[in-house]
Amino acid sequence: MANLIAFEAAARTGSFTRAASELAISQPAISHAMRELESELGVALFARRHKGVEATDAGRHLYEQVSLGLTLIDQALGEVRAMTAGPQVTLAVSTATATWWLLPRIARFKQQHPDIELRCITTDTDLDLGRERIDLAITLGTGEFPQHQRWHFVDEEIFPVCSPSYLQELGAITDVQALTRASLLHLEERYRPRLGWSGWLARFGVSLGRNTRLFRFNDYSVVLQAAIEGQGVAMGWRHLVNPLIEQGLLVRPVPQSVTTDEPIYIVASRRGKLRAEAVYLRDWLVAEAGMVVNP
Repeated sequence: MANLIAFEAAARTGSFTRAASELAISQPAISHAMRELESELGVALFARRHKGVEATDAGRHLYEQVSLGLTLIDQALGEVRAMTAGPQVTLAVSTATATWWLLPRIARFKQQHPDIELRCITTDTDLDLGRERIDLAITLGTGEFPQHQRWHFVDEEIFPVCSPSYLQELGAITDVQALTRASLLHLEERYRPRLGWSGWLARFGVSLGRNTRLFRFNDYSVVLQAAIEGQGVAMGWRHLVNPLIEQGLLVRPVPQSVTTDEPIYIVASRRGKLRAEAVYLRDWLVAEAGMVVNP
C-alpha cells in the first residue's frame, strides 16, 4: 500500500522529488519504492526524463485505477468520521483575510452556530476544493469560474493608508502626487496579479518618482503591520483596513480610492450539493460583509 501511495504521488506530480516532498520522505525512498513496484509487476511504470518522469501506458492505466481507489477510500474515511463527529465546515482564505477580517468576527459565528466546528485553512493559492475537501473559499474574482459556484463577497476597493504618526511625520498630503515622496509599502503578489502602487497612481495620472522609496513584501499581513508601526504608506483593501481605521490604528492620507472590476467572491465546488453547514457559513460571511445572498 505504501508503494502504491508513493506511485500515485509520483505519477500525479511527474516528479520523484515533488512526490517525496509531498509525502515528507526522501527522494531515494520514492525511487526504491518504484523499483520494487515495477519488479513486482514486471513492467516499467515510468520513463525517466531530463526534468522528471513520465508514466508509461501501463503507468497511466495503473494511476487512473489507484487514484480512483484512494479517492474512494478517502471518501469512506470521511463518511465514517462524520458518523461520530459533529458537523464541520472548512473555509480557505488568505492569511491576511484570516488575520484582519475573519478572526475579529469569528466569535459571532460560534455564537450563532455553536454546534458547527469551523476549520480554517490559510493559503494564498487557488486550491482544488473538491480534492482538498474544502467547502468554501474566499478568492479574488478573475474571469469565469467553470468549476465553481460563486457568491459576491465584497468589491475590491483600494486606497492608501498609514499610521497617524507617519502622516504627521510626512507632513501635509494635499494630493495623490504628494504620495510619491512617501515610503510606499508594496505587496508582491506571487500567485495572481493585483493592483500595485504603479497601477493605482496611474489611475490619477501620477507616476512613481525616480526617488520614491518602495519597500516590497510578499505577505499582506506584514504590509499592514509595517503600516501600523509607521514604516510607510500601504495599499489598503477596504474590507481589511476599515476596522483598523475605526480603531485609530490607520488613517487615509488622501480621499481617493480605486474600485476594480474584479470583485472578491465566496466560491464552492460544483461537484456536489452545498451541505447545510456550508450554507450557514456562506450566509454568515455574506451578512458580515453587508451583502445580500443570491442562492
